[in-house]
Amino acid sequence: MPASSERRPWLKRKSSFVRNKPLFAIFSFTFLLVYFVFPKIGLAQYTGGPSGRPDAEASEDVSDSAPIIESESAADLEAEVIASKKKFQQEEILEVEEPVLEPEAKDPFESALEKSELVVEEKDPEPIVKKEEVPAETPAQEINQDINEEDFVKPVEIDGDTVEFLQDENKAIIDGNVVISKEDVKLECDHVEYFHLAKTAVAQGHVVLTNPQGKIRGDELTFNFETMTGSFSEAKITSEPYYGGARKIEKVGENKIEMQQGYMTTCDLDKPHYKLNAKNIEVYPKDKIVAKNLTFLIGKVPIFYFPQYSKMMEDSKPKLLLTPGYDKEWGMFLLTSWRYFFNENFKGNLRVDFREKKDVASGIDTFYKVPNYGEGLVKLYYMNERNITSKRWWEERPSPTIERERFKAEWRHNWKIDSTTRAIWQYYKLSDSEFLKDYFEREYDKDPNPETYFLFTKSFDKGVFSFRTDKRINRFVSSVERLPQIGYDFLSQEVGKTNLYFQSTNLYSNLSYPDASPSEVRKNTHRIDSKNRISYPVRLGIFDLVPYVGERATYYSKTKSPSKYNTTRTIFETGAEVSTKFYKTLDTKGSFWGIDFNRLRHIITPTVAYSYVHEPSLSYTNIDLFDAGIDDIQRSHKIDFTLDNRFQTKRDDKTVDLLLVSLTSDFLLKEDPGSGSFNTVKSDIEFRPADWLTFFSDTEYSANQEHLISSNQEIFIKSQEEDKWTFGVGKRYHRDSDDELTSQWSYRINPKWKFSVYGRFNLDGGNFEEHQYTITRDLHCWEADVSFSQTKSSGSEIWVVFRVKAFPDMVLDLLSTSFNRRKVGTD
Repeated sequence: MPASSERRPWLKRKSSFVRNKPLFAIFSFTFLLVYFVFPKIGLAQYTGGPSGRPDAEASEDVSDSAPIIESESAADLEAEVIASKKKFQQEEILEVEEPVLEPEAKDPFESALEKSELVVEEKDPEPIVKKEEVPAETPAQEINQDINEEDFVKPVEIDGDTVEFLQDENKAIIDGNVVISKEDVKLECDHVEYFHLAKTAVAQGHVVLTNPQGKIRGDELTFNFETMTGSFSEAKITSEPYYGGARKIEKVGENKIEMQQGYMTTCDLDKPHYKLNAKNIEVYPKDKIVAKNLTFLIGKVPIFYFPQYSKMMEDSKPKLLLTPGYDKEWGMFLLTSWRYFFNENFKGNLRVDFREKKDVASGIDTFYKVPNYGEGLVKLYYMNERNITSKRWWEERPSPTIERERFKAEWRHNWKIDSTTRAIWQYYKLSDSEFLKDYFEREYDKDPNPETYFLFTKSFDKGVFSFRTDKRINRFVSSVERLPQIGYDFLSQEVGKTNLYFQSTNLYSNLSYPDASPSEVRKNTHRIDSKNRISYPVRLGIFDLVPYVGERATYYSKTKSPSKYNTTRTIFETGAEVSTKFYKTLDTKGSFWGIDFNRLRHIITPTVAYSYVHEPSLSYTNIDLFDAGIDDIQRSHKIDFTLDNRFQTKRDDKTVDLLLVSLTSDFLLKEDPGSGSFNTVKSDIEFRPADWLTFFSDTEYSANQEHLISSNQEIFIKSQEEDKWTFGVGKRYHRDSDDELTSQWSYRINPKWKFSVYGRFNLDGGNFEEHQYTITRDLHCWEADVSFSQTKSSGSEIWVVFRVKAFPDMVLDLLSTSFNRRKVGTD
């Protein structure tokens, strides 16, 4: 008997019918409730198509994605292209929409609230206007067509306590609470002389010039309201989150400011904690800062000097990043990264890293854009690794130093040739299988064996063409080679006026699978795969029914057995999908357990899909596995159930989701190779009752084997008083790996100090896997973190981090030390 049954006697195995009766009852009861209890039913239009199951979330169009920074597999990119095209084509067929509130359209939620019942959402027919009914334009209308708003000069508005006008000089003198404004520019001061013809103001006393990009303050200003230019002396500038000052500030254009003998900082004090001093600074508000002969000072102490410096205002990352520290394997280390920027089309990072026990490494990351030919990223990193055998590099070494070359080289390029054509390629070369794990652990965790591939896709009105090649570059891994793979997906199209829809997926692949070096074993075959399906979408009352029938034929030039070379495997399939959507609105308002709600809407989306796949004419046991989902197809006979529930309300004139609940399960029929019963039951829950409370849960339960596969829950609470405290707790369980409880708590003691704790507790072992304590000190424009962490597998660590509050990503690690480091395999 399984261990889970021993721990949970109520889960002991029963007969197939009794065992699955509760799950079956849930789905049955929901359908009966919706159909018979609700007296009036509104069908929210079906969003799927005859080609298959409707997608709850639209696939991102790969033409808008950027696989330059984040590595993506060619298979995923190819699938996204096809899925995006299918979804677009399906929506064209049925021309329907969900009852989702859109701000620019009439809100069906709002109109239905007065009725407090389920309603049918219908589109109003567009009015038909005949050409002869359109009145002819009047002469006045014809004249107005030639007049643009630009022809009207908006006046300068002047206000103050006393106004004196000198007619001979065409000048106005204003004193006391002076305000001069034009469009979105406003000048405030104590005294001003305004010259009407020149549109120039000479202002004195507490002068403030404001526009959408920021403010300039000073004692004197000469400003022209026609050219929107002017000059300040001894002034200060504010353009959030930047502050600055200079002996002279000139506004030489609408979006350009020049500063002489000035400084810039993110500290708003009169005497900032740190600043960037420069002889000349050019500020392009909300865009960038360009400075020459710049010195970085903390207080009055100079730290760095740069002959020229530029920074994008929206860029929150530092120009120079230094990471010092100590590690058992590296010894003392200093990692440096300097960001260079020539222009938007050519920028990147230069890296020089020193590790006491490994020597020096260097690298370069270059991001580039080629107009009309796409964009790309090149990353190179090289080191002549020297593993010294002494504790310190200056000490005598008991054995010779071992040297070896280690490196990585990668190139990614994304070229959107036109709106329907795209080319993507990636080249990734590594010196050895452990290099990423040793020096780029994040990349290793994401993908330990990056691919080298080329993918070309072209979309047509009725299909998608793809050309792909995959080549193994790193011989120390095993990977599928496609030299090449050519495919064409014929998207679902109506056959004449029969309401029958045909779709076809066709793929030719020259496949090879070499084992990792030094093995010379290589599997290969030519494969031609063709999957064809005919569907007949119909509407039966409130339901949308999509039955289909299809056949798949796959040719293999080679199989595991030479006697079955040049064999064509055939598979028959059939099925149907039934779906609908209901929603009801309730005109209720109030509060329940601190949860405010203003009217409610409940949307229910049930879907039932039946599928049958006949036993293949050639068993998967006789075929080498190159692609899951093609080469490993088996007999299948099942019903998939899906039930989505969504509860919505109105807050601040916006529609928000209070509760999302999704239940899915597949029921294996008796003809399926698995035992006939419910197989896997999955649930996803998102509960957001208030801004201060969120809850997430996802579970996966094996009804067939009667045990929980995985379960993850997380609740997050924060104080309604801004940034006073936060608390989060999570439960992570997976049958084959771990059962952990995590928690995080932070508390702001006062405006200057904050304390936070994080813990990870292993429920199986009954001990802490990790606990971390952090004290944060607010230094006005900076924050300093002092953290201590104890991890069961890695030992203890302590580090100090300084962070610019205006740019949370700008971090300076002054101390990063590992001590009492545990050896691998110890507790």
